[in-house]
Amino acid sequence: MHDILIKNGFVVDGTGSKGEKKDIAINNDVITEMGDLSGDPAKEVIDAEGLVIAPGFIDISNRSDTRWRLFVDPQMESMLYQGVTTIIGGNSGTSLAPIYNEEMMQSLRKWYDVKSINIDWQSVSDFLSIIEKKNLALNFGTFVGYGTLRRGLTGDVSRALTATEFMSIKKHITESLDQGAFGVSTGLIYSHERKVTKEELHMIGELVKKNKGLFVAHLRDEGDRVIEAVDEILEMQEKTHARTHISHLKVMQKHNWPSMVKIIDRIAKTSVTFDIYPYTFSATVLYTFLPEWVSEGGRRMMLERLRNKKIRERVVMEMTKGYDLSRAVVAETQRSHYYCGKTFQEISKKQGNSINDAVLDVLLASDGQVVVFCESMSEENIVRGIQSENSVISSNGAGLTIAKRNENMEHPRSFGAFPRVFARYVKQQKICDMETMIHKCTQKVAQELGIIDRGVIANNMKADIVIFDPEQFSDCMEQGYEYRYAQGVRWLVVNGQITVKYGKYTGVRSGEVIRK
Repeated sequence: MHDILIKNGFVVDGTGSKGEKKDIAINNDVITEMGDLSGDPAKEVIDAEGLVIAPGFIDISNRSDTRWRLFVDPQMESMLYQGVTTIIGGNSGTSLAPIYNEEMMQSLRKWYDVKSINIDWQSVSDFLSIIEKKNLALNFGTFVGYGTLRRGLTGDVSRALTATEFMSIKKHITESLDQGAFGVSTGLIYSHERKVTKEELHMIGELVKKNKGLFVAHLRDEGDRVIEAVDEILEMQEKTHARTHISHLKVMQKHNWPSMVKIIDRIAKTSVTFDIYPYTFSATVLYTFLPEWVSEGGRRMMLERLRNKKIRERVVMEMTKGYDLSRAVVAETQRSHYYCGKTFQEISKKQGNSINDAVLDVLLASDGQVVVFCESMSEENIVRGIQSENSVISSNGAGLTIAKRNENMEHPRSFGAFPRVFARYVKQQKICDMETMIHKCTQKVAQELGIIDRGVIANNMKADIVIFDPEQFSDCMEQGYEYRYAQGVRWLVVNGQITVKYGKYTGVRSGEVIRK
């Protein structure tokens, strides 16, 4: 007798091959048989008539770790209702391990009030062992954040590494990869990594190549210098031959949009992959729109500069030559939640000052910790990205549960990125067939990461399976405060345990920690 029998469904196995009707048997946590199993007995029978059966989606760009959802919200229901069964953290240069000094510990606590969380780990191995005890609802793996490692050596000072520090950071990377990290991520756009040199990038590439990991790059620029930023990563990959991935590739500001055609063409000539989320607006840390010199030395130095009248005048003047933030919406603040949901145009009008003065006032009122929504990407470029053979789908969001919402706004990608690509680009616009899209959410991601037992529906593979209604599978949340789960996932199986049943979360938390 099987533990679970899924019958009558249309199986799209994740390889990109055409789907077909077949039954699936699950025993313990693996798929054990496939074919016509209609006469087989089972403890639980799932009738998937009219539904699509696919491998559980793997989210390569997820922020549930650095937003501390693993600790305060281990069920992360917004991911489950998207059909996600595995998330990968440690993105954009920031990971929760290793932690080897007080400076690194404080940097992890700076955005969220996590005083109740005891950071009692140092290495990646320690961290993953602790996460195993949290009994997450889905699987979790991590990259090691280069910005986290670098900050542990340089603190808030943005500078080149010394020879001794260079050797130390190599040691920490090697140890982290040995202990199960899937690769190294960079966040070159952020203040603590702006001084990262070509030599450092090549060192990372050589180490991940040697240790069979993945180099994951958040580009140094996504606007006027985006082509240059992409070329920097492509050059590193060409020199080191490291498996390389670009996080949530996008081109911001309308006058830069034509660059996407050139970028995709250049990437197509390489083995480099990238992920993309299906929204034309981003959730971006506000200080990254300031002139780079303003945030040198870290947040405390930035705030000191902004409080200086003469320096502030210079900042305002230089900002007029850059991005127009008038329509940007304040989405998240550490303090001053009054601003959330308002545009800088609205704030400026109420305060009786300029747009750029309003931006600086909000930064100061919120201790520099502000995230804004910016409508700055092109729908046509999203389509180009999805159609690229080098792309996979991601959320770049976090797992959230409606009952645990807070005062900040949430980007809808945390609730609907994966179903949105199916509803909008497969069903409505037909720019991509279902088999290809599922491949971009499953096996292709697993192959990038080097995960060999997930991402495909086949015998002896882990039983991570999503069963969804192709007519109903869609996102339901727009930009705003009201959290809404995606619809259409009828069943979700994580490691052989039923996590969503008849469209409702069962309360089961059967996720595993996965290591390289």
